[in-house]
Amino acid sequence: MEKSIYDTGRGVDAAGVVQRRVDSAGAALHSGIDKVADPARSAVDRLTTSAHETVDKLASTANNTADRVVSKTRYYTDAPARALETSKSWVQERPLEAVAAALAFGFVLGRLTR
Repeated sequence: MEKSIYDTGRGVDAAGVVQRRVDSAGAALHSGIDKVADPARSAVDRLTTSAHETVDKLASTANNTADRVVSKTRYYTDAPARALETSKSWVQERPLEAVAAALAFGFVLGRLTR
């Protein structure tokens, strides 16, 4: 039977010792990696959270701005129709005043264009 390099006369016992030492060294290396990786993970998590919050704030601000632009655009687009409706209702409620105002406006316009 061939003798193993780990065989010190005790056979399997020496191989078990070597195996335990390899396992222990592996565990120590894993522990060291985890000690280095954990703070890095925490930093990356904080940065990721901060980046997501910033994007959410920017998106919210952009949405609010877009809503205001749409609202103002609708307001100014509807302004002529509102002015016409207001004018119609004023003429219907006060026809004599409307005729007098039209005559006065015509007179002033006529004087300005001479």
